This record gives sequence, structure tokens and C-alpha cells, in this order.
Amino acid sequence: MKNYLIDTHAHLDFPELYNRLDEVLKNALENGVKRIVTISTNLNKIDKIIEISKNYEEVYHTVGVHPNEVLKDKNNSNYEMILNLSKNEKCVGIGECGLDYHYGNDSKAEQKASFITQINVSRATNLPLIIHARDADKDMINILENEYKNGPFKAILHCFSSGKDLALCGINLGFYISFSGIVTFKSAKLIQEICSVNPDDKILVETDAPYLSPTPIRGSVNEPKNCLITAKYLADIRKCEFSTFIDQLYMNSFKIFDKISK
Repeated sequence: MKNYLIDTHAHLDFPELYNRLDEVLKNALENGVKRIVTISTNLNKIDKIIEISKNYEEVYHTVGVHPNEVLKDKNNSNYEMILNLSKNEKCVGIGECGLDYHYGNDSKAEQKASFITQINVSRATNLPLIIHARDADKDMINILENEYKNGPFKAILHCFSSGKDLALCGINLGFYISFSGIVTFKSAKLIQEICSVNPDDKILVETDAPYLSPTPIRGSVNEPKNCLITAKYLADIRKCEFSTFIDQLYMNSFKIFDKISK
């Protein structure tokens, strides 16, 4: 490969990866994955993420609160705290944040408040927003469209597994759509269809490691190295040469994450 892959979304602080981090990063490098963005989910755990990105040149991080963590993190809507943490030289994004109603609606109000706070930080810093959306497409579309009217911001719809309406909303707002190993699953026909027509300059690849290993290794602990498997699958879906697709992913990744060093 002339260019290399960037895993735009992984959780290197999770024990499945953190406990053997040197091996995980070596595996990634050997498979052409030379940059990794490790994603924040809870500000109570941000020190560990900052430590990882400080100790490994190829790793960068985000700062934010996952919707499923809002009730566990009293700072989930602390604008000043998130803003200050985003000033770290290796912080390249805000989130992951968003809406997740899969497990019920008990924290719906808190999720929305935290999400809007993080949109405001993204807008203020010009760092891309890492969006998590699960079983909440209608509310997600409403918030994104209304907030964008208040001022533009950059964003990634991460690990895309939603419907066409949210995909179209994201595309219309100029957001990137990132595909994980889910796109390789037999049941993911709709996601594959969305991937096939996604604009060339707005597509990314990720693992969401340690979760969602692609076929044919589905069910195993996922690692950044497996970006290579998913990228090959995406190229096939989009009917383009693999080397050309890698070049496109490379350009897209560095455009949205413009603080990452080449």
C-alpha cells in the first residue's frame, strides 16, 4: 500500500486491548494501520486515554461522554471541562457522544443535554464530533439539523448501523460516515447499500475494537489491525480498486482529523 490505514475509532483503554497494548499496536502496524484514534466514553476514565496517546506516537484520542455513560459521569454536560481537555495536543475529536435508546429511555433527557453540550464544544474548537446513534434516528436527525442551524460543526457518524434517513441527513450536512465490521455481516444489507452510494470524500473505516470483528473472524476480540479486512470489503462493495480506495480513506481521515500528524 502506498498510503496506510487509520483506525478512526477504537477503545484501546478497554482491558481486552489495554492489557496487551504493545502486541495490539504491533499487529496494527504489520497490517498497514499506522494511526489509531482511541475514543473517550467517560470523563472519569480520561486520564488513561491521555496516557495511552502520550506514550504511543501513533495513537491520538478524543474527549467526551458516551450516551450510555451519562448517568455514571456527573460531568457529562460540563462544557468548560470538556473544552479544557480538548486543548491537549493529541486530542483530535469530541465524543463519542449521541443518543442510544437501545436499553430504554430512562436517560433520554440527560443524553440529549450531554450531546448538545458536546456539539457546542465541537463547534467552538472545530474538532470533529464523534456521533453514536442507536435506535434513536428521529431524535438524532432533529438535534443535528436544529443544531447545525445554530452554527456549522464537523462530525462523523461512527460505526454506522442506522437507517437511510439518518445517512441522508449526515450527507446533507457534510458529515463523514464511518463503517465498522458490521458492514461485513450477512444481515447488514441496508448498511451495505448505504455504503455503496456514500460520497467518496465522506467515507471512513474503523474497528470499534474490541467489539464488532468483521466476517470471517466475527465473535473474536477485535483489534485495529482488522481495519484491513473491513477496508477490503468496503472496496468490493463500492466496486473500486483496493489501492485507490486506501488512498481515498487516507485523504479523508487526515482531512477530518487535521490534528493527526502524517
